[in-house]
Amino acid sequence: MSETTPPTPENGDTSQQWLADFSSISKDDMVRGGTPADIEARCLSLVQSYIGGSWANATSPADITVRRISGGFTNQLYHVQLKESVPKAENPIYQEEEEPTEVAIKLYQSKHIKNYHPDDPERLNDTVVLNVMSQTGLGPKVYGIFADGFIQAYHQHEQFRGRHMEQPALRRQLMTLLANIAHLQVPIRKEPDLILQWCRDFISYGYEHFDVLALAKELKLKYLSTVDVLVEFDALVVRIKALKSPLVFAHNDFRGSNLLVTQGKDKTEIFACDLEHAGYGSRGYDLATIFWEWGQKEVLDMTAPPPTDENLTDLLTTYIECCDEVSPGYSSRPENSLEAHAREVKLNNLFNVLFFAGFLIGQKEVLIATMPIDRKKNLAFAETMFERFLQSKAIAIEKGWY
Repeated sequence: MSETTPPTPENGDTSQQWLADFSSISKDDMVRGGTPADIEARCLSLVQSYIGGSWANATSPADITVRRISGGFTNQLYHVQLKESVPKAENPIYQEEEEPTEVAIKLYQSKHIKNYHPDDPERLNDTVVLNVMSQTGLGPKVYGIFADGFIQAYHQHEQFRGRHMEQPALRRQLMTLLANIAHLQVPIRKEPDLILQWCRDFISYGYEHFDVLALAKELKLKYLSTVDVLVEFDALVVRIKALKSPLVFAHNDFRGSNLLVTQGKDKTEIFACDLEHAGYGSRGYDLATIFWEWGQKEVLDMTAPPPTDENLTDLLTTYIECCDEVSPGYSSRPENSLEAHAREVKLNNLFNVLFFAGFLIGQKEVLIATMPIDRKKNLAFAETMFERFLQSKAIAIEKGWY
């Protein structure tokens, strides 16, 4: 068995009920909040203010189409298109590129994870990061930022999945994207490893507000009824911090659902989106997040064969080569060796599994209206993830890197 391979859990059918509920959710269910009654008028006003040109010739909301785009847990997203019947007009701002006739408009909702400094507005980081990603071409082009959302380019796309990872050219393109993100100098607070604190907060909240131990015993959950998740988490964090991993700008949710694979006229491009959790932190976390999804056809595809150490070596070798292109001499520094990267990814891979278990233990609010919180199902699936963590940790101890 690979030392990076999550073993198959022993937990029975009960642990799969949460996953079955999640898998049965349709894309139409994955929206948040009701659509405002005046959404067409609001969208028209926004595009006319921030893009102008041909959009200014629209005389009423009847001149545009607005379609709710599903798939987001946090915000509302709309596809807005100018009808062909609207006369074209010269746009003095977008002279060197084609004026957009369709865009995506995102309207913010309250964040599920309060990942901002108490002295800052809730969306300050988001605004800064969004602009940087747009200006560098690492994310979709942004046409306007307003108090409760933004307008960006609309791309027909696929989400990055296992079939894309299997293609060496797309894998290199993905690692080039991540290397460029990691080397960004973003003018936000440099407070490292906030994601570690978020995870601890979830676990602590669960133990403080719900009788995790009693429920685990009721459900006959072998691991959650005998092993303290918080103790395991704290021990893992000590090891992650001991690595002294280089501080980089991190997406902090660098998974396939947030990676847009677009097909242009003559090339395929990959953009990163949904950087609401982005900030400075461990280099290994983003790498571990996308590595954990290697081979998965869909979100949380538990049937996918786990990635191997050879897969990890391939991915990291490509990443280091891409970092050399972004920052010449990168690979010559001791802290950037293949071994250093691998150790960071392996420990952060353990953290990824524990983060999911922690979230299920301490979930505070409903993410999807059609999937209300069921503490028993949550805890049963948390048991599955916690078992994976413990068994993977046992392999790590045997291999000598934990």
